[in-house]
Amino acid sequence: TDAFVTKLNASGTAILYSTYLGGSGGETGFDIAVDSAGSAYVTGTTYSTNFPTTPNAFQRTIAGGDEAFVTKLNAEGNALVYSTFLGGSGGDNASGIALDSAGNAYVTGGTGSANFPTTAGAFQRTKGAGQSEDVFVTKINPQGSALVYSTFLGSSEPEGGFGIAVDGGGSAYVTGITISPNFPITPGAFQANFAGEGDAFVAKLNPQGSALA
Repeated sequence: TDAFVTKLNASGTAILYSTYLGGSGGETGFDIAVDSAGSAYVTGTTYSTNFPTTPNAFQRTIAGGDEAFVTKLNAEGNALVYSTFLGGSGGDNASGIALDSAGNAYVTGGTGSANFPTTAGAFQRTKGAGQSEDVFVTKINPQGSALVYSTFLGSSEPEGGFGIAVDGGGSAYVTGITISPNFPITPGAFQANFAGEGDAFVAKLNPQGSALA
């Protein structure tokens, strides 16, 4: 499979552009966001060592069997503004993407990589879930060339991040599922205790990605 990106006109009666996005392995696109200029930001998972990346991308080489990707298409859908892998030596998948007004992309998903790229000062720099997945939350600069911040979010059991949103102040709101009874929570949170075999979670990260808000 390849990922695809298709833009329909406002009435849904015609295709304005439509493109494949992938390499010789398999890809799946899981989420998309669009900026005010009409550029589309796509995230998902690839197994392709030759997935298309751009010259100044943050990560141009696949590090594991399956890797997250983040790709920005121009408004016409005929060129990559940037395209990068995002991951480590384990399995990585991206499920959610959001944008702020400056063009930074915020991505969440699940990673099985102990060496998933994190940044100095990030909230959680060490993977907590053993061989299973932790959530990751990564903010990529507008050029796709560097991480503004990147952090794990999880504890001793598997977690996955499925959706992300960003407010006007740059705080990121992440949601997904956790099986960890010791998932990080904040004082005064609505639900302080793990209640079942898998609980939903909602977490707000500060604009620096250094703490839970």
